[in-house]
Amino acid sequence: MSLPDGPRQILAALLASAAFLGLFLGAALVWWLALPLAAVTYGALLLIIPRRPPLTEVMLTDQVSAADIARATDALTNAAYRLNEAAKIAPPADRTGLTDMSNHLTSIRELIKSDPKDYRQTKQFISYFLPLIVTTVESYVGLAKLAQGENAVRLAELGTMIKGFVPVVQKIDQACLENDFTALEAQVSALQFQLKRV
Repeated sequence: MSLPDGPRQILAALLASAAFLGLFLGAALVWWLALPLAAVTYGALLLIIPRRPPLTEVMLTDQVSAADIARATDALTNAAYRLNEAAKIAPPADRTGLTDMSNHLTSIRELIKSDPKDYRQTKQFISYFLPLIVTTVESYVGLAKLAQGENAVRLAELGTMIKGFVPVVQKIDQACLENDFTALEAQVSALQFQLKRV
């Protein structure tokens, strides 16, 4: 049973305290002899009880930690949800594109969860570009309700530019999928080579 460092130290301290009380009260040892024995018990328990590393220390692949994946999947989940909500109130012509973007983000999230190597390809997009895309879409949808007359023309131009985000997100989704295909193809080739040698 491994424990995070804080609970591990608390458990060791509680058991060492129980050892001190057992030695002092139960075995009737003098306190100055029972105390060092309890301290030794505490140290021994810290060695015996395994420490569970925090997510920042769990490396799934080279330079990708479990914490990186957790942050990325949270960001993608949040962005997909916000785009889906924006699609509900967007002008009808934009709804399909926003829903497609949301679906692609969900797909990217699942691909990253199943293969952390995909995270390296998408890291900059997720940490920098994705928040900008989401806030831009939300601002656009908010303005769409208010735009009239000359502003409606400007809004249509903005809508065309925002539709340009869809193929970009789709390409990133496809790149993650392609990475998985490449890895699988390499694995199958290696297996075929090994099987021919048998």
